[in-house]
Amino acid sequence: MSRYFYLVILCLMTSSVVAAEEGDELIHSTSKQEQVLVVKVTNTDTIILENGQRIKLLGIESFGLPPRSYIKYDDKGRPIENKETEATIPLEEQAIVFAQNLMEGKKVKLEYDVESRDDRGYKTAYVYLPDGHMANTELLRQGFVRLKIRPPNVKHAALFRNAYQEGRKEQRGFLSD
Repeated sequence: MSRYFYLVILCLMTSSVVAAEEGDELIHSTSKQEQVLVVKVTNTDTIILENGQRIKLLGIESFGLPPRSYIKYDDKGRPIENKETEATIPLEEQAIVFAQNLMEGKKVKLEYDVESRDDRGYKTAYVYLPDGHMANTELLRQGFVRLKIRPPNVKHAALFRNAYQEGRKEQRGFLSD
């Protein structure tokens, strides 16, 4: 009888472990990833989803918004035009336009890491484009964002470092100095 008892216990333990592993796999596949529509790119590292939720992209940090051009006025209140300035597009503006073209209006897949919120409370994720490329690395590769890896969210740290090094080597975007 004791042999039969141990056999039953062993079978129960094995089946519960298998069920737990299958349950963990199901939990990881549904809670760590989701398909969403990006309605707006507010900054090179921040998107807004169709449900209004703001997401910060993991592993990167924006260089900032494009500088505002200030209009100078003469003593009569008329705008002074500076005809000597060369028509150039600031890098910040190029970066945000690139990010908008990359993500805005597209269904993307969000992947979460260990912590799904940053120290300021923003929800954070890796953003996968419809073609399977990760937006975070594409922005790094073009030199339009800073590399900013914050433990414990280090799942793709090596990939990010490689993309950053490629941008530096090719002297793209802000890495051209």
